[in-house]
Amino acid sequence: MNKLIALGVIVAALGCGGGKGNNNGGTAGASGTTGAAGSTGAAGTTGAGGSGSCVMGREGCACYGNDTCDANLQCFSHLCVAATGTGGSTTGTGGSATGTGGSGTGTGGSATGTGGSATGTGGSATGTGGATGAGGSSQCTTGAEGCACYGNNTCNGTLQCLSHLCVSLGGAGTTGSGGSAAGTTGTAGTTGTGGSGTGGSGTGGSGTGRGGTTGTGGSSSGGTNGNTLTFTSGVIMAGSNTFGISGGIYTFSDGAGSTITPNCTTDTCFADLNGPGSACVSGTGVQVGLNSTGTDYDYSTYWGTAMELDLNNPTYASMAQQAYVASAHGVTGFQFTFQNKASSTVRVVYKVRDPSSNTIVDYCLDLKTATSVIHFTDVHQSCYLSSPGPALTAALADHIEAISWQVPTNISGPTPFNYCISNLTPLTQ
Repeated sequence: MNKLIALGVIVAALGCGGGKGNNNGGTAGASGTTGAAGSTGAAGTTGAGGSGSCVMGREGCACYGNDTCDANLQCFSHLCVAATGTGGSTTGTGGSATGTGGSGTGTGGSATGTGGSATGTGGSATGTGGATGAGGSSQCTTGAEGCACYGNNTCNGTLQCLSHLCVSLGGAGTTGSGGSAAGTTGTAGTTGTGGSGTGGSGTGGSGTGRGGTTGTGGSSSGGTNGNTLTFTSGVIMAGSNTFGISGGIYTFSDGAGSTITPNCTTDTCFADLNGPGSACVSGTGVQVGLNSTGTDYDYSTYWGTAMELDLNNPTYASMAQQAYVASAHGVTGFQFTFQNKASSTVRVVYKVRDPSSNTIVDYCLDLKTATSVIHFTDVHQSCYLSSPGPALTAALADHIEAISWQVPTNISGPTPFNYCISNLTPLTQ
């Protein structure tokens, strides 16, 4: 183990002034007096520790109390080292091995008095030895943290050799003292006690409230409001509402195998329908077949069934529908409650007479929700195509004659259906 030993300052105060026996001889024949005991030798001063000249903050010396060092030095393992270069520019000087103890023995007093025949008693022989000086870094093992590096500028484990001292870098900066592992859990707040207020008692106002504007419907069996249309034996009577709507509800089918119950083309088949509904139908749509040439599927023949309501037919007669001028009554569409009891698609259709061709054009939309809000602008021609046709405009909506509910047929097989319509209400916004 290579050690550079800096000599401690030896301050050994010798035991001085040891007691002497009385050196004056006694008178002849008299016994000599006993010599006075020698005084205890003064203790030697504590020897200075190793590296006594190592100035705090300098290279190879202890860091300042705030873990800082003089310029260009860094504090690692509480030693100031130069972090540039592996071994440091010079070899650090190790602490001295052991401080030199104070002088071991004080000088005893003189042993014998001069004089009489008797021998005087000598002073105490030994003064008290000085305390041993504080040792230097005599136990600092080469390669260990805070000690000298090995001769090849290496250290034990992960320690690094800087300024020829083995230090723990602990990252780029000085190793800080770790905080406590876990914060103290905060005290949970106590649950506040809610006071219970006393409800005031009010007296309800009298009189019947006016119907509000049409809401966005509730559940499938939702209630009505002041605008909901009402039936009398299956007919919306003229003058029964402020929207000028009158007409009966009826059913019909393609006649190619589709069935619907009830099945009637007059207003009497829903004779038991009163109030807001429900108007319910069930049956089966026929499977779509090929046309007469066998070249394509014939949807115009195998189209299925429908339930329909005239909007302007004050005579309630078959084929006596007239155009309903929706804008004259501020109507922008219709809302109704839809209850589908089967898995089939049900399609709402606004039937509009095209003024240029005087033919009925269908504008449709497949129903998705129990309460359906269908504005005129929501429906399109050929809504079943991937690219539907044009939407119904406000101008064309003034030529609407009826609302129809239809179950589309398909080429895969028959289509059973079972659904109800109720709470039909004009939309005004």
